[in-house]
Amino acid sequence: MNLLVVVLSSQLLYYLLIAQTGVVGVFDSHIHDLFTLPIGGVIGSLLSAYWRHYGIKMELCFLFGIQVMLSWFYPNYSLGILLVMGFVVGYTTPLLLYLFGSQSRLQLALGLAISYAIGTALYTYPFALRGDIAIILPLISVVALRFTHFHAVARPTEAKLDLRIVLMMMVWIFADSALFETLSRSETMDIWSEYTTLIIVSHLAGIYLAYRYGNNLVRQGWNVWVLFIVSYALYYSEMPLGLAIIYPVVISYYNVLLFRTLVEMRDIRLIALAMVGVGWIAASAANAVALYHQLWIAVTALGLFTLVYPFYFRRES
Repeated sequence: MNLLVVVLSSQLLYYLLIAQTGVVGVFDSHIHDLFTLPIGGVIGSLLSAYWRHYGIKMELCFLFGIQVMLSWFYPNYSLGILLVMGFVVGYTTPLLLYLFGSQSRLQLALGLAISYAIGTALYTYPFALRGDIAIILPLISVVALRFTHFHAVARPTEAKLDLRIVLMMMVWIFADSALFETLSRSETMDIWSEYTTLIIVSHLAGIYLAYRYGNNLVRQGWNVWVLFIVSYALYYSEMPLGLAIIYPVVISYYNVLLFRTLVEMRDIRLIALAMVGVGWIAASAANAVALYHQLWIAVTALGLFTLVYPFYFRRES
């Protein structure tokens, strides 16, 4: 297996199990205890966009080392530590996605499959007891990165950020994160503890479908929209079994397309700027929607998409 796949998987797991759910769970989603995390993420992404990167491998090793040090204090994080954590994630993610420009689509799908399978299996592990996981994941990243041999990434012929595509990715992230965070707070729709194996299988099915049949993100707009509408309908109908089948498929399906789109930009600046909107603004807004029980906003966003898509996304980018 390509060791860069291991690095990507361990970092995605770190974000899912520690930054996204672990820390948020420990602090009971209190915004006043967490607001520096996305601020650090935005700062890290912007610096990553405009910094001159002369030694990406050295930068990543150094920042993964900082992750290890931060993990020793888990879960006793101050606002300052959360700012640094967000900065590290925000800075390193664009670099990793840029390096994946030299990898095949199969390697990307494999990295996502590993992270979703392990992340789902460990999701019900108590938030406050994830200290060992917080240390192990960045250590894996450091060791795997040490023995990774990078290949040259082909530069794009035209470096341009298509805001239409970024907007579409933000809609998917917003709809996904709002439903995910709502489910994680629900006592009656706790699908992860009851249908763990089924969810893992559904994730893998979504990744396979996206790898085998998915083309670019714009062309798949209606397919992703339908899957989200079905997922939301199953949630409101209180049908956890159906949700455990459909929702993981849409998560994996659109994420393969999203990550592929980011990787194929092959430009750190473009990837980092896109991540500001996709990885931090959209996700943070969705967390607020779930926290204040305003899921109708996400439904409205999906409804508006049906009006915007035919006019702004009918031409393939």
